[in-house]
Amino acid sequence: MKNIFRIARWEFVSRVKSRSFFFNTFISPLLFTAIFILPIYFFNYQPEVSVKLIGIIDMTEGKKLGAELSKELNRQSRMENRLSEYQVYNISVNNSQPYRMMSNEFDEIKQQLDSLARLHSKIKRDRTRYYKNQGTPNRQFALDKSYEQLREVREEKELVEIELHRFQTALDSMYEKVARVSADSMILSNVLNSYLVFPGNFSKTGFIEYHSKNAGDLMDTDRIEKVIQNIAIRKRMVDADIERREMRDLLRPIHLEKFRKSSEKQEEWNIYAQFYGPLIGVFLLFMAIFTSCGYLFSGVLLEKSSRVIEVLLSYASSNQIMAGKILGLGSLGLVQVLTWFLFTGIFVSTGLISSSGLSYLSLENGFYFILYFVLGFLFYGAIFITIGSIFPSEYDAQQINQFLRTLAIFPVLLSLLVLSEPNSGWIRILSYIPFLSPSFMILRIPLSSVAISADIYITTFIMIFSIVIIIYIAGKLFRVTTLMQGKKPTWKEIVYWIKNA
Repeated sequence: MKNIFRIARWEFVSRVKSRSFFFNTFISPLLFTAIFILPIYFFNYQPEVSVKLIGIIDMTEGKKLGAELSKELNRQSRMENRLSEYQVYNISVNNSQPYRMMSNEFDEIKQQLDSLARLHSKIKRDRTRYYKNQGTPNRQFALDKSYEQLREVREEKELVEIELHRFQTALDSMYEKVARVSADSMILSNVLNSYLVFPGNFSKTGFIEYHSKNAGDLMDTDRIEKVIQNIAIRKRMVDADIERREMRDLLRPIHLEKFRKSSEKQEEWNIYAQFYGPLIGVFLLFMAIFTSCGYLFSGVLLEKSSRVIEVLLSYASSNQIMAGKILGLGSLGLVQVLTWFLFTGIFVSTGLISSSGLSYLSLENGFYFILYFVLGFLFYGAIFITIGSIFPSEYDAQQINQFLRTLAIFPVLLSLLVLSEPNSGWIRILSYIPFLSPSFMILRIPLSSVAISADIYITTFIMIFSIVIIIYIAGKLFRVTTLMQGKKPTWKEIVYWIKNA
């Protein structure tokens, strides 16, 4: 036992003084935390530098959507100086010569239609007067002639209406085409932040187009979409003859407060705090396990290639060397974890980190973190010390090293599934795989709304059983392969050594 503790102390002291340990203990956690927190911060933080100009291409009847959108945006989105954050600009095409020419033709046809409508009304009035006045000379002749005039004017009026409708469609098409070109030019020259295209049947279909130079303006699109949704609903209510007083009640916005009900208590749910916290915990667990295991892995390979291992074997047995290295570097990882706990406690107690909504920062979850760190380190440590002793160089062992690291961090890819269904069948089955158990359980324990004590006991038992088997195999292989130099063993040889060492 004395040799084991001496080796453990040497491994601990030599590594705790290294720059890599300082970096992995203090710098890397901050970087990992920043990777998760900063995107959330920048997404929610929108610097109010200047007013955003939104262009409107309104193809609806009446073309009043621009005014309604401006009114709603002014009411809901204001900057700190109380000015509106958005200004709405109706795209003008008056400078387009083809559009002006077609518009002039359209106005002429409209004037012709108005003239025919007035003539049609005058003839109807004359017929009414002839019909009521029995003493009108040649009354029947006047009635027949006015009827013939009325029929001719009505036919001409219908033809002009058809022509006007055709011109209206062509004019709208011309307006949309020219307006799109103008709006695109204004976006590329940074005059407009974005522009919207409202088709004629917008109130029925609800489809609109949003054009922007910046594809990531999610905050703007979300706000505009909500405002336009209210405008569309209000327009549909007007078409359905719903009174405006009832509209206000029906369109009153909702405020969704999220709570999570667990078997013990009910707490307000903040997806960023409650989800990203355990996710950061998984990365820290991964870092703690593989920092120590990385030292173990590289140390064995270095000592083997430099023949230091031969000196150690003259001082202690192979089992004592393996146990000392695992104990010393495991203690190093435990110190790393406890350091993180200490700093977290200091930050929370001093108010640098708000504990509101961070119910997972508890002593119970801290115990589970340490438990799965110890189990994960013993499991992966035994594997890494075996790999380090079998392979003649770090280059040969690097593929397995990378594969194990990727496998351990695999649960992060399924983190959204764990968030929605932490106790689903597939997640529970994956949690029982020793390679994945630490990461999955650190994710599941804070996110589960019901107690998962049974899964904690099962995974702990599976991990302990796996650790015993791995350490037994590692002890046999380490004893045989420690002094091997220059030869990469085959799988057949490895199986033979496990059976006969």
